[in-house]
Amino acid sequence: MTQFTIPLLAQMKQFKYLTEPNAERYRAILRFCFLNHMQYKNRLTKDEIYSFLKTLPNFSEYTEEMCEQDLKSLVDWGNLKSTQDTSKTATLQEFKNKRFLYELTSIGLRIERFLFELENSQETKAELNPKHIEKIYGLLISIDSVLKDPQKQAVDWWDELTSAFEEIEKSYTEYISMLTSSEYESLMIKEKFLEYKSKLVHYLYNFHDMFQGYLPRIRTLFLNLPQFKVDELLMYIIQAEKEHPKNIFRDGGTIEGYIKSRWQNIKDWFVSPNGQAERLLEQIQQIIRKVSSYAARLSESSTLKVNRTEEYKHLARLFSNLDISECHKLSAVVFGVMCPKYITGDFPRATESTTISILDLPSFKVPLKSRGRLIREKIKVVPASEFSEEKKKRFEEYKKKIEEENELLQGLLIGNKIEFEKLPRITPEVRKRLFVWLSRGLSSKVANTDSGKKFRVIRPQDDKRCILECTDGKMDMPAYILEFVDE
Repeated sequence: MTQFTIPLLAQMKQFKYLTEPNAERYRAILRFCFLNHMQYKNRLTKDEIYSFLKTLPNFSEYTEEMCEQDLKSLVDWGNLKSTQDTSKTATLQEFKNKRFLYELTSIGLRIERFLFELENSQETKAELNPKHIEKIYGLLISIDSVLKDPQKQAVDWWDELTSAFEEIEKSYTEYISMLTSSEYESLMIKEKFLEYKSKLVHYLYNFHDMFQGYLPRIRTLFLNLPQFKVDELLMYIIQAEKEHPKNIFRDGGTIEGYIKSRWQNIKDWFVSPNGQAERLLEQIQQIIRKVSSYAARLSESSTLKVNRTEEYKHLARLFSNLDISECHKLSAVVFGVMCPKYITGDFPRATESTTISILDLPSFKVPLKSRGRLIREKIKVVPASEFSEEKKKRFEEYKKKIEEENELLQGLLIGNKIEFEKLPRITPEVRKRLFVWLSRGLSSKVANTDSGKKFRVIRPQDDKRCILECTDGKMDMPAYILEFVDE
């Protein structure tokens, strides 16, 4: 690959005329020179250029001095070159007042040609022609015959190979870009596109099949080509390029690297997995799918329109043969209720049968409530409910609970204490009640039972522990003491 150098990265003054404030004047002059060059008139005088510019609508105030200054700027930037015209010089004064002929430089010509092709890109000859693929396949097969007489055939073989590959890159890329552009996608959604759909799909399928057939064979030729043959072939090509007059001032190493890189890139284009060749196949498949999809939508749309038109005609004939009352009924059937209201709710159903129409079921009334702010439903005054029986029941339950607690307390008290290490075997219910009291006593100095007995918790000395036996198991715990105090 060509290495970047500072001169390559520097600003190119040949492009300044495209961005300068007077770019419109500079571009008009160069385009006029380019169009004359296309007609083999390469040299123009200032008067010819000025006369042409004055015919343009935006150059009514353009003067000869301005034209001369513009031509001088273009000469300084390297877009034009000037040669003194002495053909009509008759006097010394005329010789001193130099008359120049202006001609596009090689770089100026290339820039204008590029801009001209860019502006007229719609006239591109892009196509998916498989002949370029066939050409490359034939050239790879003929390598052995070329190596029999490389000095005569190698350069021509290389030129044909690079030309065919450049056509592939240019033509195929432009054609794919054209089909995937928004402009062509907008054309694909029009009904007129149906006329061209079959031809386009057939064209794409034909190329796809041809390319898919040649690609494995080209890959095989590239991969099975011995390296010594490649080196020998490229050696003759490089040597011929170095000796060509056009490359007399170019570095030999640069030419060698340039040709080897081109060969490797051509090989990679076909051989690399997920490379450009496979990508081209995928793009064609995507375009075929897209074209088919657009065509299917258009066809479906046109069919629906035809069917709907016939339906409307049939309905119109039905309406025309009925009187007004029958038309109302038919309208209700065809178009439905004009102002429908939907009522939903959890209504009881007499049957779950799906064969019975809603019109066969008995009718019923559904009172509707207003949701307006001004009209509100009156609130009905309801007397307070009587809860005396429920209160009495809850009081009896409370008394029973207190009596049970007192009985439990009397059964566990030793003196005025309940010592956990001296408790007999107890049930889980009793253990639960004792732990509730213990939790209350640990969170405050003096706690109460549900019946109002006051007690405090005495913590064990020296972290003494005990075993609390229950009917469902034993529990190791600190030897707490609940001491009941007088009220």
